[in-house]
Amino acid sequence: MGTVCIIIGKDDFLVEEAAKKRLGSAPVGLEVVDAGQASNAEDQMKSLAQADASFFTPPFLDPAKTTWWRNVKFLPGARAKGEDGAVDKTSAEVKAALERFAAKIAANPPPDNQAFILTAPTLLMTSVFAKRLKPVAEFVVFAEQKERDKRESSLARAAEFAAEAGFSFTPGAAEAFVARVGDDARSLLQEVRKLRDYLDPAAETATVADVAEISSPGTGIESPAWDVTDALGARDPAALVAALRRFEGENGFAVYMTTIAEKYVRQLLEIKAAQEAGQTEACAGAFHPFVFRKLCGFARNWSLAELRRARERLMLLREKVVS
Repeated sequence: MGTVCIIIGKDDFLVEEAAKKRLGSAPVGLEVVDAGQASNAEDQMKSLAQADASFFTPPFLDPAKTTWWRNVKFLPGARAKGEDGAVDKTSAEVKAALERFAAKIAANPPPDNQAFILTAPTLLMTSVFAKRLKPVAEFVVFAEQKERDKRESSLARAAEFAAEAGFSFTPGAAEAFVARVGDDARSLLQEVRKLRDYLDPAAETATVADVAEISSPGTGIESPAWDVTDALGARDPAALVAALRRFEGENGFAVYMTTIAEKYVRQLLEIKAAQEAGQTEACAGAFHPFVFRKLCGFARNWSLAELRRARERLMLLREKVVS
């Protein structure tokens, strides 16, 4: 028997990636029926008819065939806002047609050389449609998560993406990575791929320092990190404490922040030495112009001796935090 896979979730990226994994890198005989624009019963019935025709038409020239019915937003359980609140998005006509389609698939599962993938944001698992498919289909459901559960899932997802890319995170690095990049699955995968490109081809692990060096902050992450370094450069203890308090309770942030702070002080030290030697502009090429201007301003708040002591203390602190 061939494959019937129903993938459900409101995170488009996770749903699409799950479908692509099942398609493989070079799918043969792929037919895509996109229901994304089917917003009324007439269009939904047309999309369903197209999926039905593709599913029950065997491959012609190709040795195999996959039908991907994607963006199906009118399965049982889909809701739309009406004048009196939420109402069913699926009409009785479409619902009955979906149930007949499910019954046909269950009675006539695809042969070994055919597959059927359906991707949708929602599906009521107690519906007749879902129940009729359960004996012959694999269901993959990406459930919506509560805020307190997102970080744990993101850590697992980052580790999974890293393993697929051929490396693993050292202790504390995964926490630092997720804290920096955020919980968005697409961003996590993109940053894992970027990290893989940054690492030595033979490297099997990524460290906190690697994460700090190359990973880009996600939405809402960059500003707090800048607040910490800006307060440090300005020698403003109250602002520094306030910025650090935003990260209280976040796993991995002690390692992450000591790494960021040590690197930042090292940059200030480089700029300060150049300033005292009258060669400030010689350092400009090593930094983004915006970053260079800020570093030059903050470096004037410190002496060379103070920056050297600060870096030594941060390096000792980082060793204690990591060990």
